[in-house]
Amino acid sequence: MVKKLKLLLVFLSCTYVSSYAQDYQKMISENSHRLSEIQEEAEKYFEINGTGKGTGYKQYKRWEYFAMKQLDVNGFVKDPNYLFNELEAQNQRRNANSSDQVLDNGASWSELGPTYFNETTGWNPGVGRISSFAVENKNHDHIIIGSIGGGIWKTTDKGRTWNSLTDNHGNMYTYSLAMEQSNTQVYYWGSAFGHVYKSVNAGATWEKVGNAGNGSVLKILIHPKNPNVLYACNQSNGLYKSFDGGASWDLVIQGRFYDVEFDPNNTDTIFASSFGVYGGNGGFFRSTDGGNTFVEDKTFPFGAKMIGVSKADSNIVYVLEERWSRFNALYKSVDNGVTFQKLDHGNKNYFGYADDASDRRGQAPRDMGIAISPTNPDEVHIAGINTWRSMDGGLSFTNSSQWTVEGAKNLNIGYCHADVDDLEFVGNDLFVVTDGGIFLSEDTTNLNADYYKDLTTGLGIRQFYKLGVSQTNPVVITAGSQDNGSSIYRGGREASDAWIDWLGADGMEGLIDINNPMVVYGTSQFGGLYKTSTQGNDSFWWQMRRSSPGRGNWVTPLEQDQNGDLYYGSRSVYKSVDGADSWQQISQDLGRNATHVKIAPSNPDIVYASIYYGNGWYIPEDLRGRTKIYRTLNGGATQEWSKLKGFKGEVNSIAIHPTDPNKIAVALSGAEEKVLISTDGGGSWIHYSTGLPNFSPYALEWDNNKRDGLYLGMDYGIYYRDMNMNEWEPFSNNLPNVRINELEINYADGYLYAATYGRGIWKSPRAKYDDSSDDHGDYLDNIKVYPNPVKGEYVYIKGDKEETVAIRLFNSKGHILRYFNGVALKNEAYRMSIAYLPKGIYFIRINSKEMVVTKKIIIE
Repeated sequence: MVKKLKLLLVFLSCTYVSSYAQDYQKMISENSHRLSEIQEEAEKYFEINGTGKGTGYKQYKRWEYFAMKQLDVNGFVKDPNYLFNELEAQNQRRNANSSDQVLDNGASWSELGPTYFNETTGWNPGVGRISSFAVENKNHDHIIIGSIGGGIWKTTDKGRTWNSLTDNHGNMYTYSLAMEQSNTQVYYWGSAFGHVYKSVNAGATWEKVGNAGNGSVLKILIHPKNPNVLYACNQSNGLYKSFDGGASWDLVIQGRFYDVEFDPNNTDTIFASSFGVYGGNGGFFRSTDGGNTFVEDKTFPFGAKMIGVSKADSNIVYVLEERWSRFNALYKSVDNGVTFQKLDHGNKNYFGYADDASDRRGQAPRDMGIAISPTNPDEVHIAGINTWRSMDGGLSFTNSSQWTVEGAKNLNIGYCHADVDDLEFVGNDLFVVTDGGIFLSEDTTNLNADYYKDLTTGLGIRQFYKLGVSQTNPVVITAGSQDNGSSIYRGGREASDAWIDWLGADGMEGLIDINNPMVVYGTSQFGGLYKTSTQGNDSFWWQMRRSSPGRGNWVTPLEQDQNGDLYYGSRSVYKSVDGADSWQQISQDLGRNATHVKIAPSNPDIVYASIYYGNGWYIPEDLRGRTKIYRTLNGGATQEWSKLKGFKGEVNSIAIHPTDPNKIAVALSGAEEKVLISTDGGGSWIHYSTGLPNFSPYALEWDNNKRDGLYLGMDYGIYYRDMNMNEWEPFSNNLPNVRINELEINYADGYLYAATYGRGIWKSPRAKYDDSSDDHGDYLDNIKVYPNPVKGEYVYIKGDKEETVAIRLFNSKGHILRYFNGVALKNEAYRMSIAYLPKGIYFIRINSKEMVVTKKIIIE
């Protein structure tokens, strides 16, 4: 009896934890929990469900990595709305303090890409993660896509060219998009924390409208006959409805909603789906009175659900269901959703990696979708990691894409990047958006190797974690990205041949060998280590695999000194003197995985390492939320590093001065100060944050310019400060509003390089100091903005230089109202409409290649 009771208790505890499989995800979207509370809940889940491929562990660790870098002093993660407000406040301050002109210290940023992918040794290549899309029904050339971190992009030629719509917006989080079909100039954008944005001019400008709850808005559905009526699925709060084009939203049904669909033949009938509650089950809702009331079908098991219905026969309704992140069932109704039958698929799992659906992995509902052919209700497409097709009404499925290039070739089916966020028929075209881009099948009935066509060329949306830069001219760069592996940029080549994808998975830290730029090192998540001696032109990826000396953090430190020796950080620091063939331990056990390892550029015997203790309940109170820094003065010869003075907060970046090994700068999250500097090797620290906006700091880089120049990358923008300045100043001219994860200088070509999380790699000349301003003054004098004050509908901008500029119009609160790029001012004045703007003070910011000019105007 005791044994039976014990087994029952174990079963109940496992059932309880598993039933709340996504509770930590819900806590994340609610934004009302401390990071430590979310971490505790997630650890419970993964202790039961494991941390292997397809469990969602990788996605969680990715989120946790950035969440730790975005903490406020109370342990909460800063939300995008907060950052958006801070960006507007910064614009307001900058405009008010500008005396017509800001030099940005010579910053002139230009994009390097990548804007394409290639099939080399990167086993699952892609351009970048796309979370949502919308297509004009009558013109499939007109597509908009949303990329988390990279913003919203538009094409009017079906993917041959793309243009960014949100580089100057303060929010790059895009979870859903919708296009009004009666007026295709109107776009809707669903973001985090219930935020909904609207554009009435095809994405030229965006305005925040009403909030649809406070979680992530996963779908926006526009009424086909009345475009003022909208539905929104909120991942945390419920199904919302708007009667006024998104200006306000009413809660229709409470719950965690994933999908909503109209009956394509009767808009009075609406289907919606949520996460069925454990114990109560359900999660499928049906309305027959235009959404005034909904009836829930409680016969469904718990789990998230998505809906498919065809115009060819809307009596046939499909419901796709997950359980514990894997495929659970496909249900079919032949009476318009009144009753359902569960189709028999045995133990098949269509959300995993295996081409025969035999594994037990999955990442639903994050990766989960269903689409039904509008001309044949028996043609059913579903997706998880891969895509699957049924031609017999969902009774059986055939693998229609594989997540690796080689796997797709072996099966003679299409390559489509792993992790499908959505798929949808628009006419007979099947569009698929994934963690590697947007793909299209124009003939879904003919399954072959060309089943999917890539539409991503031209999209600069790669989410880079880290980069390594050579000290050569032309430059060589390696950079690791989320979901799209590690890539190599080979300077001096044509743009179409400059990039090569050499590793798959999540790409992390990498470096170019200091002695031979053909030799490149890269890492994947948790410190998987690779080496190429051909700049990624090896025959097979497994030939490049190297043994690592331990399992590191999500992003594992990998550094090289001026002698060419390698350093690797896990629970100890390790060193290799033979190009990663062997490793030796050079530090004591640090107690936790190292978050950073940095070598003094002027003395390789001096090495620093940091560890962070976190805020969990299991952390001793005196260590909670604190960083400790260790140092060796003899290259680790004694394996006992000194413990330096620590501080509150997590170190996001460490930079050691190029000529003074005792001068250190650290960037902090979860602390009052953004940047600290030590001039005595970590014995004491000086506050160094004056002039910085209240963003999170991510990346620091010293400049060997004899002025103690220091660059800092933040949530939005890059800042610069040196010994002749009293505070930080912007260094962001022509740079999008995107997170800067790492900065490195190539002294051979004189450029500063930035790895962004959503807009690829960018470069700028280093800071300049020749501000004697004769040329600047001439340029300023020759920029004319008239009339001023403005009494009519237009303001005119005129210049006399042979270059194009970007023009932004701000109101007095720092909110961007207009944005125009690629404007030529020399031949004739540029006319900007200011119609319908209220009277008041405004600011026009003009970005040329080398500087920023700000003009104040008054509208009367």
